[in-house]
Amino acid sequence: MRARVLLLLATTAAMSGAALVACVDLFHSTGDVLTACQLDAQTPGCVPEANVEAGVDAGTDFCTWSDDEARQNAAHACAWLGACESPLGDNAFGSCMFQALLAFDCNANPDHPVKGKTHALWDCLWQAQSCGAVNACVFPQGPQVCGGGPFTTCATQGGTVNGDVRVACASDGAAPKGENCALWGQTCGGDLSKGICGGSTGAGALDCTGPGGCSNTMLHACNDAGEDIGIDCASNGAQQCGGFPDVTNARWVACLPANDAGTCTPDASATCSHGLATSCPAGILETINCQLLLQNVDSCNPGPLSPPFDWTSPCVITDEGGAADAATCSDSCEGAVVSSCYRGASFTVDCSKLPGLGKCQMVQTDHPSPNAACVPSSP
Repeated sequence: MRARVLLLLATTAAMSGAALVACVDLFHSTGDVLTACQLDAQTPGCVPEANVEAGVDAGTDFCTWSDDEARQNAAHACAWLGACESPLGDNAFGSCMFQALLAFDCNANPDHPVKGKTHALWDCLWQAQSCGAVNACVFPQGPQVCGGGPFTTCATQGGTVNGDVRVACASDGAAPKGENCALWGQTCGGDLSKGICGGSTGAGALDCTGPGGCSNTMLHACNDAGEDIGIDCASNGAQQCGGFPDVTNARWVACLPANDAGTCTPDASATCSHGLATSCPAGILETINCQLLLQNVDSCNPGPLSPPFDWTSPCVITDEGGAADAATCSDSCEGAVVSSCYRGASFTVDCSKLPGLGKCQMVQTDHPSPNAACVPSSP
């Protein structure tokens, strides 16, 4: 079925001006179907659509939470996300937990607090108590339907309906699963056959021959595959993108932190002390507490930021060779307990302790190996 769908896309794209039409046929918002949030905006877990799309920082002040509250709410948000949308991409519990803690624990991540639509999406997810509420968070502009499968792509190409969402379509006509790239501060891009978080193409995308650049709040830099990673600095910190060590001779780009800790000579590297990483990629001193994020005092690694704009890159538990330690860390289920690995750390949650969730199961998505995820107690 996938081959037939992709052939249709390739044929349609070759026709003058028809590429967007093919996408709309495959993915469209069902205007006659209302989500729980559209029916009742006071439903727990709902954030006004206008706030999500406009990036309004309304709602919960995550910085009022303690470290324990932040970790508890992160586990709730990520357990429900994986249960309802599958551990697709960074929906996997371990990677989701790392991102959720960046959002929720301001002691761990004081200089790049989440902003805009990223804040609104996390504010929605930590309150969700059902798959209906999770779907309303992940697909803020309404449900998506698939015209075939199996394949994964962005919800739209060049349109406005859930444009940040990476959608996985099944061959059996089941409801599509979604990974909202804005949760990770990214956009959804790539070709019609395989959408990814990042992978920006077309107007504004990076040529991938230089150090990167800024276009308003968008940070353009390339991944190992030569694709523009599509990071929007409006999602965190000062909501600004800059080139360093200076604008005219930029060797790297970075999102500016939201602090006035004092200027420093821009340097794309970090030092470590007792699990705390200190760096100055944007000319302002900033820190991140790797010990709080990964629950290990030895989780901070000094040296170059990789990539240079990623202030979180020092946070990883490594083996003797310096790679993320996967030898004793992998996804697994033990009864109802999910164990999920990310950056060498194991993140766990007992699904049975969260109302509405039940057992743990291994799920195959787009990862090389299956990932552990909670299962909703009822459809």
